[in-house]
Amino acid sequence: MARARANRVKEEKAAYGAPAGNVVVMEGADLERAELYVLNLRAKAVRVSHALTAAGIPHAVVGGLAVLAHVFRVNPSAIRSTRDLDILLARADLERATPVLKSLGFTYRKVMGIPAFLPPREAVETKRRFQEGVHVVWANERVRPADPVPAPVAAPQSVVVAPDGYTCLDVENLLRMKLTSFRLKDQVHIQDMLAVGLITASVRRAVPPELRARLKQVEEITERERLG
Repeated sequence: MARARANRVKEEKAAYGAPAGNVVVMEGADLERAELYVLNLRAKAVRVSHALTAAGIPHAVVGGLAVLAHVFRVNPSAIRSTRDLDILLARADLERATPVLKSLGFTYRKVMGIPAFLPPREAVETKRRFQEGVHVVWANERVRPADPVPAPVAAPQSVVVAPDGYTCLDVENLLRMKLTSFRLKDQVHIQDMLAVGLITASVRRAVPPELRARLKQVEEITERERLG
């Protein structure tokens, strides 16, 4: 019996990654690379945040990585992968932040109008250079002119330290940013925060009036999905 099981396992390993009908099974190495990418992204957030903190520059990690940090604190098994490092920074602090991030190998550029600190050309493929960079969201400014409200400020009372050690925006202000952007992935992030109980009654009360209908929409969709 043991020999039969060993042979079956060997056959399954040999077939792993081979087409199954019209479906191609993902190789285990792809999953490992995805996990390693997120680990490296979190490590990069720590390096950037610690350097900015040491220089006395207010900032906060925002976007999917901030959502990941808050969800991880409540339920590590509920985290969702993300690929970008976004930071909230005051435009007035750009001049001070530029040499700080340059010491880590990042150079400030605008890519298609988006401010970012990019890694060295020799470090990554050209097509991945923007993705591997540090994307900047200007504090207290609208990302797009039509946005209902501006981005928050990285004030001491609106930031927290993530489990990994980087400074990120608190749930209340992060939710505000997600409701403002309101792309599909933002709505999914809001659902993730709802699922682990991060959006409490006090957080709901703090949502600006201009964004409350959007939160209600996501809550209703989430409840319908829960009920099947």
